[in-house]
Parts: sequence; C-alpha cells; structure tokens
Amino acid sequence: MKQLDMTPYHPYKEMGKSCHLREIMDKKVVWPWIDYMVPDNSHLKLRVITRKDIDAVAELWRSSYPEVYGSVHEWILHPEEYEGRVAFGEDWAQHSVSRLHAIMVGEDLQTGKIALSSIYTKWDQNLQIEASFFAIHPDYRKGKISSRIWSSLASIYQWFEDSGAEYVTVFCETWQNITQYIWFKRFGWKIAGIFPGSYTRWARDKKEYRGCTVHFYRFLNNGEKYSTAPEEWELLPEIRELWNFLEKINQNSSQQ
Repeated sequence: MKQLDMTPYHPYKEMGKSCHLREIMDKKVVWPWIDYMVPDNSHLKLRVITRKDIDAVAELWRSSYPEVYGSVHEWILHPEEYEGRVAFGEDWAQHSVSRLHAIMVGEDLQTGKIALSSIYTKWDQNLQIEASFFAIHPDYRKGKISSRIWSSLASIYQWFEDSGAEYVTVFCETWQNITQYIWFKRFGWKIAGIFPGSYTRWARDKKEYRGCTVHFYRFLNNGEKYSTAPEEWELLPEIRELWNFLEKINQNSSQQ
C-alpha cells in the first residue's frame, strides 16, 4: 500500500457510523495449504495443484466447463497460462502470498487421475476471495467419488477462514440450478443478486452469448463488524424494497 497524505480531502459523505472502524493498513490474503483425505471416500484426496497437474487440470476444464472459451476466464483452458498466475505446491511459501489464484484438485488415488478442480481468486487489500470455479470431470459425475465431493467441499469454510479473508463470493451459472442449491441451501450463503448477461459464454463452433449468473456472498473473520448496516445506506424506495425482500428470501438459506 502506497502512503498518501489524504488530509486535504474528505469523503463525499461521512459513513461508517453503523459499524466498527479501523486503521487502514497493508492487508494480505494468504492461501492456506491443503492436503485432505475426503471422509467416507478413501480414494479421494484434496490438495493444492503442482506443476505436473497442469495439463490434466486444463483438460478437466475443457471437458467440464468449455463455456468459458472466448471469455475473460478462458485462461483456465490453456496450460501455458498457469505459470505466473497460480500458486503451486512446489513454491508454496512464496506463491501462497504472491499468486492471485489458488487451485485445489481432487485426486483419485486409485487411478492417479484428477477428478475435480476448484479455482479461487483473491484481492488482498479488500481481504476478499472469490470461489471462482468448481468442476467435476465428466468421468466422475456419477459414482462414489461424485457423491462425496460436495459434502467434502463444505470443509473449505475453515480453509477460507485460515486465509485471513473477511468476505467471500461465488457466482453460479444458470444453465442448471444444482450449484445454486448447493451454495444457498446446503452451504448457507446469501444471495447477492442476479446478473443478466454478466459474462460471455461459448455456445458451439465459434458462437457465443452473454449468460446470466447468480451471485452469493458470505462474511468471514468478523468482516460484518466493519460493514455498514442497511439503515445507513441511502437507497431509492424501490431498491430498499428489493433489499428487504432479498433479506426475507435469504432467511431460507441454511447450512446443512
């Protein structure tokens, strides 16, 4: 964080009366190490990506999430794009602090294949993580491994907490509602909104469209203490009505 004399300036409006304030400081999200055997499935291990996994992980994304082709997220399809972006297990002490993306893989210990992958993006100064992508390889979408995958991912709450982040978000595509159900009804996250046309997505051949995504959020590490309360927000009546209704809907969010 660069130091700047801000004394000649002032905010548009004095805010933060409804929450705690703190000194501005350098902040860091540090990716925690993970090496985790999935309960009730002795053949599935969750761990951080290593360089030997790159080709298999990129192929997993091409097989399970080809819709990102041609979009701002296309880099996950190309093995040569991983170096410089991703925290690798071989250089964890440095990369866990400096790299923008962490990738968790699920390895089938019987075959040595990568059965699933999840990608996370961080913004240090905002103490924020986006759980950017989750995918199961098409070969593993049925059977014992698939049945345990989502329940095991519930354990990432502690992983998020250990990173030092205060705020975590995720978005779900709308070509199915399975992941919406998981984040909202099983994991207990709150709906932030629906973004029509949020990202370009591949259809087939060389065609694309703008897809719709549903966004969810969750506070970590007392982040809500530093968040302004709704009574402090200046909202149009229609937007206030929307917020109140959204809060009513979010009461149905539950962690199982």
